[in-house]
Amino acid sequence: MRRAVITAVVAVGLALAGTAVASAKDRDERRVAVPASGRPSFDLEIDADLDAQFGPRRVNATQAAAIVENAFPGARVTEAELDEAGGAPIWEMKFERSGREDEVDVDATTGAILADD
Repeated sequence: MRRAVITAVVAVGLALAGTAVASAKDRDERRVAVPASGRPSFDLEIDADLDAQFGPRRVNATQAAAIVENAFPGARVTEAELDEAGGAPIWEMKFERSGREDEVDVDATTGAILADD
């Protein structure tokens, strides 16, 4: 009985994963809302070509948002976009603070803040 339940769960998981991958391949760009625990969500924009080029990144969008919010007290991240600078992956982070919108780049490998516009 236990083996049948595990097999069914794995089969459903694989079917859902296949659907998600197929959907992502159909678009050049994915845009989804990412829930951040305890905070409002932000838009996440990932170009499929850059995603494939860089593969998994050490610093994901949620971690980059936390880095920005820690570096800029009172900031609330509204958008994260995967991009590149000098051939390396970065997160372009848009955030609101004190009633105005700012943008900063976060290195997707090290988590370092690269540019403060």
